[in-house]
Amino acid sequence: SAQEQWDILSHLSPDLRSLIFSFFDDDVKLLLIDQLKDQDIVDLIAHLPEEDREKFFSIVSRDKLIVFKSLLQHAEDLSLHPIIDQLSRFIVEGFPEEAELTAEEIASEISQEIEVYKIIDSRLERIQHIEKGCWINIVNPSKDSLPLIARHFNIPLDFLTAALDIDEIARVEIEDNATLIIVKIPYYDAESRDVMYYTIPIGIILLNGSLMTVCGRETPILRDFVTNKIRNVSTIQGHKFILQIMLRATVLYLQYLKQLNNAANIIQKKLEQESKNKQLIKLLNIEKSLVYFTTSLKTNALMLERLQRLHILSDMDEETENIYEDIVIESKQALEMANIYSDILSGMMDAFASVISNNLNIVMKILTSITIIMTIPVL
Repeated sequence: SAQEQWDILSHLSPDLRSLIFSFFDDDVKLLLIDQLKDQDIVDLIAHLPEEDREKFFSIVSRDKLIVFKSLLQHAEDLSLHPIIDQLSRFIVEGFPEEAELTAEEIASEISQEIEVYKIIDSRLERIQHIEKGCWINIVNPSKDSLPLIARHFNIPLDFLTAALDIDEIARVEIEDNATLIIVKIPYYDAESRDVMYYTIPIGIILLNGSLMTVCGRETPILRDFVTNKIRNVSTIQGHKFILQIMLRATVLYLQYLKQLNNAANIIQKKLEQESKNKQLIKLLNIEKSLVYFTTSLKTNALMLERLQRLHILSDMDEETENIYEDIVIESKQALEMANIYSDILSGMMDAFASVISNNLNIVMKILTSITIIMTIPVL
């Protein structure tokens, strides 16, 4: 509830409390304000960053703004005078409306965020303008550009935000003239100190005559298509290009699973020589990666079944059907490998726990014997 949220925030410093408050949704902010005492409201407004303060004032009714102004004036704090002036301006003039952007201005704003490719002479070549039958690739777009991209291509904003949410599961969603297919792909982060192998979503959006991919990270899957390392890319239209992306992702799962297994074997040999917490933590991180892979492979399989039920992959030719069958077979193999490696790793962790416990018992036995021997002369 709003009261419980404020009970938690009240334990923080005013600056941190206001910063967290600025990230809440508008409806949550309005509910919280209704629960606060006068002094809490003054402290909250005073410590909000200026830009966030303006956004907050823009969602509050004029009557509430008048109450805020009265509270700030009664506080008799000279540092609050600029905020009081700002409130007065909002009460009189209201929040200034932003000018409506034209289609040309929107296209110019998002031009740096997108890459457009088309098949020319059996190769994917980057082009400058969006044409029918092209592939629009969007990698790690800025938060501010998402509404502009959604408006320019006439697609729901949720399609873009879902494709950038790392916790999003593989699924299919159809709305109006666009279809969203989210595929979970493996990702290797060499700079991560914790889990180096995990999964991220790729959003494949089918538009009228074009295909769009949205991803929050630069991935080797799409990079291989851009650099023409993937063979037999004859068309972007239809289902073949989508299935080729899925097949490449499934092959990458198998590759990363082998790397994880090799890493686990190396750590096992090190643990046989000397038991250290650092090596055990590495094994735990590998087990986390296997859980991520297993879960994502299962959701990808369910997504493929839903594609068939919705007849999105209907009317496939023989070559496309072969790709689909390869995806199903490789996915089952990857899921089976992930389960096997996970079971082996769990058994390995239990075995090393038993070894460490046994070594501890031996040490305690030796120490107990020494204690008994030294007790005799004392007596």
